Amino acid sequence: MLSKSDIRKVILQYRKMSDSLVYARRNKQLCAAILEFINRREVNIIHAFLAIKKNREPDVSPLFENFWSTGKSIIVSKTDFMRKHMEHYYLNADTSLILNKKGIPEPDNAKKASLDNLDAIFVPLLVSDKLGYRIGYGGGYYDRLLAETNTLKVGLSMSPPVDEIHQKEDWDVPLDYLITPNKIYKYG
Repeated sequence: MLSKSDIRKVILQYRKMSDSLVYARRNKQLCAAILEFINRREVNIIHAFLAIKKNREPDVSPLFENFWSTGKSIIVSKTDFMRKHMEHYYLNADTSLILNKKGIPEPDNAKKASLDNLDAIFVPLLVSDKLGYRIGYGGGYYDRLLAETNTLKVGLSMSPPVDEIHQKEDWDVPLDYLITPNKIYKYG
């Protein structure tokens, strides 16, 4: 059985080697599935992540104009690596972004946001399982965020879930949904 660390390395290597046209097609399908998901629910305030391009993460930024034009608010995070904490900000069309030391785009000139009325969190992941557990990058930032909120926890992945992640930790918080290019999975 592979360790979480080994799984991270394998998935990241696979993503980086994948064909850019295939990635673009799958990301377009994923964005369509996300819109379908959002339109079926009362989701107006969304915590999204900004994709790390070099890691070929799912990129939801093509949906931002649609969200703004339909009155939805987008919240994104800045990471404080020293305190192992994320701070949250509203993302608008005029928000400038800078890359942090890990290559994650972050807001540079944005208004601080509260998570009190959040309707959904889009969660980055490398792989998830059929029970809604996921493997991320290993910092625990999203585990802490998910434990702080009672909102919908929605993983975004280019791939379907694996059967089971065997190395679960006490602090792991399962997803409520997983959206992939071809299917939306509901957990719990």
